Amino acid sequence: MRIIFICGSLEPGKDGVGDYTRRLCGELLKQGVTVGMLAYNDKHLHNKMETIQESDGYAIPSLRLPHTWKSKARCKEAKAWIDLQNPEWLSLQFVPYAFHNKGVPVGLGRQLKEMGTNRKWHIMFHELWLGLRNNDSIKFRVIGFLQRKIVYFLIKKINLEVVHTHTQFYIAELLNMGLSPNYLPIFSNIPFNKITSENIISDIKKITFVIFGTIHPNAPVKQFAEEVFDYFSSKKELNCNLIIIGKTGAEHNNWVKEFHLLGIDVKVYGELKEEEVSYVLQDASFGITTNPIFVVEKSGTVAAMREHNLPVIIVAENTRPKNDFKFNFDSNMVEYKVGNFCRLMNKKYDKLPYRGVSEISIQFLKDINVEQLTLK
Repeated sequence: MRIIFICGSLEPGKDGVGDYTRRLCGELLKQGVTVGMLAYNDKHLHNKMETIQESDGYAIPSLRLPHTWKSKARCKEAKAWIDLQNPEWLSLQFVPYAFHNKGVPVGLGRQLKEMGTNRKWHIMFHELWLGLRNNDSIKFRVIGFLQRKIVYFLIKKINLEVVHTHTQFYIAELLNMGLSPNYLPIFSNIPFNKITSENIISDIKKITFVIFGTIHPNAPVKQFAEEVFDYFSSKKELNCNLIIIGKTGAEHNNWVKEFHLLGIDVKVYGELKEEEVSYVLQDASFGITTNPIFVVEKSGTVAAMREHNLPVIIVAENTRPKNDFKFNFDSNMVEYKVGNFCRLMNKKYDKLPYRGVSEISIQFLKDINVEQLTLK
């Protein structure tokens, strides 16, 4: 079997979906599947680049087309390369903003049809459209309306057979569109690198909270920090700390400020090598994410925490989906609400099995051998 994966960008370490695609391709190569990667709107270069990228020692043929090219030129070049590779399947790793700077990739469906005529299509929805939250602005709702229409017409254009997404919330929305999506969990882009004594970064006697990746605004950080302080002060000593790693954005300054005001130690490490991230996660007690609970499954950094056996505390903006739906998470994923920190600390957390890239790639292969699509 031969599969070409299509995403926005393929700059290693600079694009989460690109990194996800690369690791999935490496795993599929291990299983004897021939793969290739196409970056259709790469924001990290200005000239075409045909190259070999690597994942876990496996070589992946790749074509990167710059975002500065006109869509007609990109489509023509992509079609020629795809025809040369001659895959049975094309897999679109969909994020609206990956294919257009303003997230409105008008004409994408037509371009995909042209470059993949008579081939089977698979879509992994990493993101859907704006306007899905109860507190979204009118601007977001208008953009989201346009994005949903683009997705609808894209699906009508191509020979789509299998749909995946990685959140229960997105499944509910895609069902409302008339699709029959399969749930394919996100996997961690941080491989587990067994810790040794010389790798330990934090004080193992402390309870360590770790934030990894983008910190979103409007989380109740002040209240959370105060409850952390009150809880550990009641234990006779302030025996906790906070570690912040990765590309977090400017919002991490608020977390540093609020924790420092209470005398809680904070370390900001920034971007680290994969093995160093793994060491920090293994040495931590709890992970913290600022992703709202209904989209937390889409976070690669949360997946990394889970793969490293960390209970994850969701400290996020007070927002909910516009459309009601039921979602279920295991007991090691908990939501902080003002006043419940003590309960979260006294809760029993178990080490639960985690599905890594190997298991998920096997499910992917199983699913693409089954026709799934029904469109209203």
